[in-house]
Amino acid sequence: MMRKTRFLSLPRAVHTRSARASHLQNSLFAACMGIAVAVLAWYPGNDAITLLALPAAWSRLRGRTAAFVLWVTYYLAGARDIPIVCERFFTGYHELARPMALVFGLAFWLLQAIGLAMPWAVLKPGSAASGSSHLWRAMLATLIATLPPVGIIGWLSPLHVASTLYAGWRLAGIGLGMAALCAAATRPCWPRTWLAWAALAGLSGWAHWQEPPRSPPAGWLAVDTALGRFDQSSYPSLYERTTQLQAIARHAFASGATVAILPEEIAGLWRPAMTLWWRADIERMRAAGQTLIIGTDLVTSTVPLRYTDSVVVAGSGHGRFDSRQPVPVALWRPGAQTSATRGSVYQPDLMIGGQRVTLSLCYEDLLWWPHWRMLLKRPDVVVSMSNGWFDADLALARIQQQSIESMARMAGVPLLRATNR
Repeated sequence: MMRKTRFLSLPRAVHTRSARASHLQNSLFAACMGIAVAVLAWYPGNDAITLLALPAAWSRLRGRTAAFVLWVTYYLAGARDIPIVCERFFTGYHELARPMALVFGLAFWLLQAIGLAMPWAVLKPGSAASGSSHLWRAMLATLIATLPPVGIIGWLSPLHVASTLYAGWRLAGIGLGMAALCAAATRPCWPRTWLAWAALAGLSGWAHWQEPPRSPPAGWLAVDTALGRFDQSSYPSLYERTTQLQAIARHAFASGATVAILPEEIAGLWRPAMTLWWRADIERMRAAGQTLIIGTDLVTSTVPLRYTDSVVVAGSGHGRFDSRQPVPVALWRPGAQTSATRGSVYQPDLMIGGQRVTLSLCYEDLLWWPHWRMLLKRPDVVVSMSNGWFDADLALARIQQQSIESMARMAGVPLLRATNR
């Protein structure tokens, strides 16, 4: 009897080992696919059409584990610079020792990938799910990972495929891009699926046939700087940075610019003395019809210290715009003694030199939701300002640029970008 029982259990054991091997192969394939798409879609690939492979593979993989592996490896590979960025940023400001900063960066790198992958794992359709189930699950997972609260870290969104397929179509293009993602997640079913793909391809061809991208306004100049990290610990360093920026602005205007754009936070935390230092230059700009767009931090309260990561328009123009989402943990730290505050997402675009300007401040370059207004009403120009002294040599800087270029292309407007390294 014992021999017979062992004989009967042998096929069951073989089947178990075979199932484990199959699950392992499934997960390995998912990991390779996630990494490959991250490389092909973002720096150095820069081919966003490959993002369609993610929902296609997601819907066809067996089990939630493989679906999770697909997306977590995609986000890990795409955001691969986070540990180095955290190490440089927090040690640069002497907030953490190098080992602790690196450990913190590794933890955040893992957590962001898990948080963005979870909606896709939870909403993974079963093998017997209908086509409509695949569709709405793909749509819901995309929205959850792109919009707040999860979308506060909603970088590398597959929605960037829309700007490749339907450039210039703004909100309609986003809707069609979402439809393309959902179609990729739906298993082929003649004739409905193939007819949908044909319609989406035809509309994409029409979008590419339409008007070419517009040029930036004449006389507008975005100035890149190489001033590094700003030491704001003393008035001599504040004054030195101010004189450097004044010289850069004067050179830009002397070269023929009527509107000069300097990077985000390049002037640091605005002190009363800086108003005095800039007064003569601003008066000269006003008299000459010149406008300076400059990034600075403006204090809103001193205890606890709260400030806005802002754009200030000076000279012949005037205005102010606050970042709608400062970098989480690095700048935006709710409850801490020092923190940037979030500006309203309903801030109107600025009118500068007769042009309606949509602004994107540093971290916002990576997110879709702060830019909802330009998807509804086309601005004249998108101005991006960044201060990447800690990542200028990393892939993150290129990915950030690709992301804001994608959004400007979606709106069908020219992009001017000023960065500091």
